[in-house]
Amino acid sequence: MRVSRLLYAPAAALLLSGCGNWAPLLPGTPAGDKNFWALVSGLEYTLLLSVYTIVIGSLIGLIGAVMARSRRAVVRRTVWLYVEAFRMVPLFVLLLWIYYALPIAIGELPPAIAGLPGLDALRRMEPFTAAIIGLSLNAGAFLVEIFRAGIESVRRSQIDAGMAFGMSRTMVMRRIILPQAVRRMLPPMTSQFISIVKDSSLAGVIGVMEVTRRATLLQTQILHPMEIYTFLTLEYMVILILLTALARHLERRYPQHG
Repeated sequence: MRVSRLLYAPAAALLLSGCGNWAPLLPGTPAGDKNFWALVSGLEYTLLLSVYTIVIGSLIGLIGAVMARSRRAVVRRTVWLYVEAFRMVPLFVLLLWIYYALPIAIGELPPAIAGLPGLDALRRMEPFTAAIIGLSLNAGAFLVEIFRAGIESVRRSQIDAGMAFGMSRTMVMRRIILPQAVRRMLPPMTSQFISIVKDSSLAGVIGVMEVTRRATLLQTQILHPMEIYTFLTLEYMVILILLTALARHLERRYPQHG
């Protein structure tokens, strides 16, 4: 069954090979080589966007989940506001605001504040940086809830037992809570990571040359929408099939009740 799933993309390619005119996209001619590599070269940005977003978003999610369990109401309220705000704003709108509106907002600040190193860098950020910020903030808001649910699924008696043995709260989190929580969080985390890969296609709206953006630009040049967007679909299918296979492997190796 696992092998057959990995053959979905090639099988779809073979099925569609008799439809349309694929010659402009197939290597072997100068035009075919150029168009093929124009589509494939965007994978670098798609993968980089996805990896950076998964790493940064996971850090935001873990820190936010820990803060959500704070004894201080102001800390819990801050996390709640962050989660609700970034889950309500459409990612498309968020990317547009970060890239186009945020630099203007920073420029309107008093010179003493706007000239700070970090803010000055944000005012002149590249599309790729803006995309990572937007995607990470959006993903982090969802991952906070995933991490929080995983952490809270660990029984209180186990935490109390760790504290009774003299463990610090940090040690309890690292040795008791997280090892169990991560196993239970793998399925929802996989779904969120898949969403991150698909959401990276929105980065093209601010000029990031990922695969969707490159496919759209190529379509306006050679006018082969069926072939180009089918090829684009297969690119995403291959990435997500591999990601899903990796997640399934981890779920089998680290079962929830292992």
